[in-house]
Amino acid sequence: MKYCIVLFTLLFSTLAPLYASYEDALKLFDEKKFHESLKMIADELDVKKDSDPSSANYKLRFLAAHIHWKLGNWESSFLHFKKCMQIRPESEDPYIDVSLMLLSAKKINDAEQMVKRGLEIKKSPMLYVVYGKIALHNENFWKAKEMLEKAIALDPELYPAYNSLGITLMKLNRFSEANTAFSAALSINPNSAEIMNNLGYSFMAMGKYDISIKYFEKATLIDPESETIKANLQFAKSKAGK
Repeated sequence: MKYCIVLFTLLFSTLAPLYASYEDALKLFDEKKFHESLKMIADELDVKKDSDPSSANYKLRFLAAHIHWKLGNWESSFLHFKKCMQIRPESEDPYIDVSLMLLSAKKINDAEQMVKRGLEIKKSPMLYVVYGKIALHNENFWKAKEMLEKAIALDPELYPAYNSLGITLMKLNRFSEANTAFSAALSINPNSAEIMNNLGYSFMAMGKYDISIKYFEKATLIDPESETIKANLQFAKSKAGK
């Protein structure tokens, strides 16, 4: 037992500086100091260790990919994500984020192919969420509903799945079911202005303006800068005669 403790201590002391550097780079990322964070990553990244899943390279490259994504450097971001896929081929996380990046860039077919590749590795609830978002973008609402319900079956606490399902159900004019989905999302993430706004919009579409106003007002308190929420609130008030 004593030998194991000593060995663990030695391993931790060897790895600690690398992961400490990652934490410092992550802190810079959170502070939106993207170029400084990239420089720190470049200083710490050892390409010789890309074949070692236990090295810090996976986390460093994953962070670098997100920084390049933020900066709009799509190709650099993809290259880092691709390296992550090679370092840990069993991980679905790079596939989730690459597909989201492609979706945000309106590269819908590429995003769908990436989701399918990821699902071959693991039936991940988040991959099904992205698949649902892709189907929603393509206005294939029944497929979106199917994918999002699969995500919820795998992870009943995944609020983005409920939120996207609510949007899908509104597109299908199933507003009562949409309200249930949005309410489930809000119970998991009660401080989301987006979900409150969506729930308010669903009630507004049903002509229940007084109820929708309450949700729009709550959403405004959380996100007072949102022009969309403000516009929805004013429209609901005008319809309610307030």
